[in-house]
Amino acid sequence: MISPIPRFLPSSLPHLLCLALFTGCASDFDSTYSNNPGTGSGADPGVPSWSIQYEGRIVPRGKSFHIVDLFEVSSADIASLKSSGSKPIAYFSSQYENWRPDSSRFPQAALGKPLGNWPGERWVDTHSAAVRSIMLARLDLARSRGFYGVDIDNVDGYESNTGFRYGSGEAVAWVQFLAREAHARGLKFGLKNAPELISSVRGSIDYYVVEEGHQYGHINSYRRLGRPVFNIEYQPLERTLPGIYTIYKSGAVMDAREAIVPAR
Repeated sequence: MISPIPRFLPSSLPHLLCLALFTGCASDFDSTYSNNPGTGSGADPGVPSWSIQYEGRIVPRGKSFHIVDLFEVSSADIASLKSSGSKPIAYFSSQYENWRPDSSRFPQAALGKPLGNWPGERWVDTHSAAVRSIMLARLDLARSRGFYGVDIDNVDGYESNTGFRYGSGEAVAWVQFLAREAHARGLKFGLKNAPELISSVRGSIDYYVVEEGHQYGHINSYRRLGRPVFNIEYQPLERTLPGIYTIYKSGAVMDAREAIVPAR
């Protein structure tokens, strides 16, 4: 889990965090790095490029992959990403969020403890047939909307008191279930955070999405895995490791602003 800064703001709260953290958000972006919209100078040659945006109209950057929200992104934006040469990847949580259109489908008995300091989010019982059915429906939606793959968040509940039995063994089983069902639908599957699970699930992973790998000191866990690694830092960073494509999203605001962190 990363520090408690909203990783996603529902559309009913557009840019409130942005306004709180910055003066002139659109133009005052930290200039420490090149803000080149493509792979840009400083990107690690030969490393697949990535971008991520949940808020606002999606800005195609011509990068190899582009992560957007499964529910919030428009079909027009998905088509625009594809026409720019990017493979769109659908973000969603593997837990409960009360603003999602399918939130009423979660049975009360399957809802556990609050998820850290994230308002409206709760851990779920990953053994629940109803919860698993909801995740399958989300994967079906990702397939029907034409996504290349999925970025499924919050599989690392073994670090928290979820209210249910959820140790590392349950986490491995949950990831393997999600990966298996994604692959059955022709979708690629990315492991989001949870570096402790890598050795157990590595054979099921097509790419890795990491939040603050440098900030929290586990970036070395992602070296030489033979799969693309996309790392996001929310604090300024001078350099990233070779073979890992790192971007900087200031303050974890998931709008169109981002910058490439150069490789050593």
